[in-house]
Amino acid sequence: MLETIDLAADLVRIPSTSADVDGMRSVQQRVADVIRHHADDARVSTGGGDRPWTLISLGPDGPAPLFACHVDTVPVGAEAQWSRPPRGGEIDDSHLHGRGSVDMKGGLAAATTALLRASDRGAAGHLLLTSDEEIGSLGAQHTRDVITDLALTGIVIPEATSLTVRCTHRGALWLRLVARGRSSHGSAPERGINAVTRLASALGPALAAAPLRHDPALGAETASVGTFHGGDATNIVPDAAAATVDLRTIAEPEPLLEHWAGTEGIDEVETLLDLSALRTDPDSHFVRSLPAEVDPSPVTYFTDGSVLQQFRPDLPVVIWGPGDPAQMHSVDEHLELAQLLRAAELFEQVLVSGRR
Repeated sequence: MLETIDLAADLVRIPSTSADVDGMRSVQQRVADVIRHHADDARVSTGGGDRPWTLISLGPDGPAPLFACHVDTVPVGAEAQWSRPPRGGEIDDSHLHGRGSVDMKGGLAAATTALLRASDRGAAGHLLLTSDEEIGSLGAQHTRDVITDLALTGIVIPEATSLTVRCTHRGALWLRLVARGRSSHGSAPERGINAVTRLASALGPALAAAPLRHDPALGAETASVGTFHGGDATNIVPDAAAATVDLRTIAEPEPLLEHWAGTEGIDEVETLLDLSALRTDPDSHFVRSLPAEVDPSPVTYFTDGSVLQQFRPDLPVVIWGPGDPAQMHSVDEHLELAQLLRAAELFEQVLVSGRR
């Protein structure tokens, strides 16, 4: 019998940072091999090129849930800050340790073992593995043709929610803002136009005046400057500067785009990412049938649900998985073993129940 904890630890030990195509493909291959080893009837398809995806189906034809899991992780960062090897997959009496244990190889392991155990009981289900979620759900965007024709009852994304069912999250609008100037020698700045100064002076007032909106279910929109770059040398007045802004959105992006494009000191606005908000009716039959508490508050992060709901607007999409969200992307990331095992049990119940 496949052990959920052992599988999760094995997956943590496979480096699969976003954009590491070989690493992400290795995680997907490992999961597919495990399922093939335990289930002769597994149906496995792959694709996506440099954004690899894998779809695994078990059991009889007919409507069934889909579990959607990304296999990439954020970087480890400074390993010296970790008290344990970040890719060691170490297990103690209560936790699995390592990068990706919470986000989201633990959820992937729970979904994998649940699918196999439910299949042994005659149930059907699907497991979709995606790549590059952490840098904008880029892999999920290649799966439209994969899931469009699947007979599904709903989609579960096993991200960390401490095992409460969540139905909403804000979208993400990432912008690159560019200011132009004119270069000159640093000893004669009056002969040039300093692009760094222009952009830096524009950002604070623009953030304060941004037309951020509020939604009763999703909460308030936010804006944060993430990066700032400008200049080539200390003794040259810079002729270009750029910053990136992370906006978490509740509606269409046009008012925000118009705001930044109309700001004095900003000459170009480039959209790097535009993910819509996730909205699922908490009173839908699929959601109400899940064996867990429904928390009406949105999760703070985005998920592949933004993309998958666009491809399948007919389906409820929920975020529901093991782990403390505060552990996501953190130094010394660790997952409570009790939650991991409980997640596998609950996911198996959903697959066996066949509820719609």
